[in-house]
Amino acid sequence: MFKYITRSVILLLFLLSLGIMAQPKTEEETGPRAPHPGLPFEISEKKRLSVRDVKNKKEGGYFTGLPLVNSDPNVGIGYGARVIYLNNGGRDNPLFEYTPYRYRIFAQYFNTTKNAPYHWLSLDAPYIFDTKWRVRADLVYDRNPNTLYFGIGEKTLQPLSYLERNDPAGRMVRNAPFADYESNLGYRRPGDVGAGEAPYVTDSRYNRYDIENPNFSFSGEYSFFGGTVRTVTGVRLSKQIVRTYDGKTYDAKFGASEQLGGVPLGSGFLDNVVGEHLPTPEGETRLTRDQKDGKILGFNGGTTNTVRAGVVYDTRDFEPDPNRGLFLEATHERSAKSIGSNYEFNKNLVSGRLFFSPVEWFTKKPPELLEKFVIATRAALMQTNGDAPFYEYRNMWGTESNQSGLGGRTTIRGYKQDRFVGQTMGYANFEIRWKFASIDIWGQHFDFQLVPFYDVGRVWDVTDRVNLKGYKHSRGLGFRIPWNQATVIYVDYAVSKEDSQAFVNFNHIF
Repeated sequence: MFKYITRSVILLLFLLSLGIMAQPKTEEETGPRAPHPGLPFEISEKKRLSVRDVKNKKEGGYFTGLPLVNSDPNVGIGYGARVIYLNNGGRDNPLFEYTPYRYRIFAQYFNTTKNAPYHWLSLDAPYIFDTKWRVRADLVYDRNPNTLYFGIGEKTLQPLSYLERNDPAGRMVRNAPFADYESNLGYRRPGDVGAGEAPYVTDSRYNRYDIENPNFSFSGEYSFFGGTVRTVTGVRLSKQIVRTYDGKTYDAKFGASEQLGGVPLGSGFLDNVVGEHLPTPEGETRLTRDQKDGKILGFNGGTTNTVRAGVVYDTRDFEPDPNRGLFLEATHERSAKSIGSNYEFNKNLVSGRLFFSPVEWFTKKPPELLEKFVIATRAALMQTNGDAPFYEYRNMWGTESNQSGLGGRTTIRGYKQDRFVGQTMGYANFEIRWKFASIDIWGQHFDFQLVPFYDVGRVWDVTDRVNLKGYKHSRGLGFRIPWNQATVIYVDYAVSKEDSQAFVNFNHIF
């Protein structure tokens, strides 16, 4: 634990030093604007929006929102909508130039063709009632019947491998793409009667389980030192219902060992007729196997209630789409039976984000084509201690967002969600956000950004083994559309050695 704290402090100090050295000159250094009169309390000029952002910021309350559409082999084709209401107040309000909005409320309905709903109601109110308090609240119903599980720890970092056509006597294929790996698990194989399997089974859902997770979270943040430092306290109340697929019937393909009169059934006319629609029981899943081997807790789900605490250092000028600034946070989350949880464990997280505009190092007035050219970086390290259920190892609580496992839209984008999970997890993201065009239409302001990016990350069995070796990498290209500045429409395409994925959603990932 002491080594973890020491490394965390070193990481935060390193990021802080980078922020001080890399920070471009602000209006305060190149010709400061006078502090806005009438502020209810001191707010650092570092938190003040740029002249350009203030000019484009919309007054009063307004709605934004779009249909949610995405495609992911893990959960199917997604559909739904998010409706957002933002209130910025008037330009005569002293806080207009120092906040992303006075409050934001949104409601989301989302489902997929594989029945993975994610419904969400959210509130965020900075400096609520003109006080130093910020309030956040989220009510979520989340169910994913296709959640991935490859185990817990460093073994999940191993490249995927499979037996050709899922044949126990078949050729082993190593360093496999995810699509080929899953396709081969869809073949039938002889069942293990001793493990309670049917005579013939499929492994099409070997790495999957179904988790239902209604949850509510609430946090209050109090500002110090002109709003650059915040202390955070909060709670999470949640229920987890876990279902496995062992023994349930799914479509499969004839296996290599199935023959009729010495002729393999997995080839020729019969295979073309039946295709992948041969009803077959699912074999023993990876989750069930780990439960039998005593490797995990939480196989039957349960209740997880936690108390949360954190501290934040934040000099970003505009939270939804920063031009400059540094964001550092350290959080602690504790689950205990005394507050109604079924499990005793705790989590610690440290993360840092740095935003700077290198063009502003050379000129106070960059050309219009480069007026927003931002380098954005993030690094995070998280550990879980105690008797945590298996599904909690993937959860990462940050003061602004919750994330799940390594892989997927918000961490290592070229790998499937929750592809890598461990007692200790670390990752980093690097993006270049270049605004190449903007337009005003029907009273709405839109920017258009091109965003190349690079992600790295890995997991460890224990925190003492954290190092800079053996990371997984992904890269890609994104397209972002900030709509009235505070709503960012997000499109990313990422690739890795194992997979490729496209995402459509809202908001930068950091």
